[in-house]
Amino acid sequence: MGMYSMRAGKDAVMFRIANAAHSYGLTPNMMTAMGLAFGLASGALFAVRFLPAAFALGVLSVFCDVVDGTLARKFHMESKFGLIFDSAADRSSEAAVVLGALAGRIINPFGVIAIAGSMLLLACRAAAYRRGYKTDYVLFGRFERLVFILAGLLVPNVWGSTLCFVTAGILGLVSACQIAINLYRQSKT
Repeated sequence: MGMYSMRAGKDAVMFRIANAAHSYGLTPNMMTAMGLAFGLASGALFAVRFLPAAFALGVLSVFCDVVDGTLARKFHMESKFGLIFDSAADRSSEAAVVLGALAGRIINPFGVIAIAGSMLLLACRAAAYRRGYKTDYVLFGRFERLVFILAGLLVPNVWGSTLCFVTAGILGLVSACQIAINLYRQSKT
């Protein structure tokens, strides 16, 4: 069931932060946009190997991603657009970090498999959302993929880093296949 099974516990911790964000007038889509901006900036900083700031912005990006979902659920601001925007922003941030790692020579070109897994997952999620289906049943969520990407950014050699990025891509491909199979089964009923 992946990290999605832990969502209730995570949300309980995040409710205070969501309450504060809501009191300042922040919406889930605003949080998603901030997370996207931090993710893109993180990728750019990985490209020039300014690693401390790149990691800090990457953490802020993930934090915004956690808050946006909690905010949407807690204050009943979920929308089809928000689901797709969140998923697209997450995949764009991941792609920026992967391309930044490639440009910064942290990984070799095989590492872009992480982007392929991420983009196929985005396409499958968008198709499911358009049909009104949730995708929180996938085996591997963003957290698992980010663990491998983070590990890849910390491993001191290019091949080890690349292997971590390839693993993240495979996890995305597995989750995309799960969604595709579910969509196929739903179309047959």
